[in-house]
Amino acid sequence: MIAGFNTDIESAGTVYHVQTEDKGAPHRVIMSLVYNKGTILASKRESYADMEASGFSEKELKKRVDRQHKLICAAVKSGRIDELKEMTAKTAAAGARAKAETVAVAESVVAAPVAMPTSPPPTARVEPPQTFDIPAVQAPVKPSEDPFADAPVIEAVEIIEEYPEILAPEAVEVVSELSGQSRPTHNKLGIELLAESKFKGGDRPTVNIMICRGTERKVVPGAQIMIKILGSTFRPVIFHARSDQNGLAKIHLQVPQFAAGRAALLIRAIADGEEIELRRVVTPND
Repeated sequence: MIAGFNTDIESAGTVYHVQTEDKGAPHRVIMSLVYNKGTILASKRESYADMEASGFSEKELKKRVDRQHKLICAAVKSGRIDELKEMTAKTAAAGARAKAETVAVAESVVAAPVAMPTSPPPTARVEPPQTFDIPAVQAPVKPSEDPFADAPVIEAVEIIEEYPEILAPEAVEVVSELSGQSRPTHNKLGIELLAESKFKGGDRPTVNIMICRGTERKVVPGAQIMIKILGSTFRPVIFHARSDQNGLAKIHLQVPQFAAGRAALLIRAIADGEEIELRRVVTPND
């Protein structure tokens, strides 16, 4: 999994937060999110499944993550949020039409009767069995995307919130890794470790944490965050932080050196009287 990016962009007096990360296996998707004061405004999902056939390269994937993040930041910085929404409506509508056409073709293939040859009489010469060509169902052709064309927006951006004055109901698409599955709703406090990586003795990593609440992942500003590194061969080390208006916190850690024993990293967040913990294993240094 490739480390992600988090950037604050100011445009027309409004500060937007752009986050891009690699979702890793099995999704093989680069996800970019645009926030404003804790609300997710837009997202861009870009698959890199094509790299499996040509040979997976972390260096190439890192370039794609960096390129997508810069494109989204450039669009936001130039004040093209409204254009992104308009392009989203057109893209979603086109995708819905293509999907409907594909389903119609599939249903016609399934419903079409296939005539089977009747058994010949005993005295007749048996002919070779006939074959029947059933047309294959073709997936909708994905329109080519050229991010360097002179079009002023980023293609394939999906708006999470509903904008009735802009989007038709059939054009709204919810971004979810569990699309098509029912999900129980809740309003519990949550911790997300962005661009998660492994922790090792002696390292000095920088961790990016997002504090959110509920199924809709509403970000929680002002949450108290404590990171404690515990080990069987060294004294505990504690770091403190507080989430910003986008529910984010960046914390620079220093993991103690140790060559034997066990260790763990504990992240604890407190907001509105509710507390939650997240734990990760810390491995010894070589």
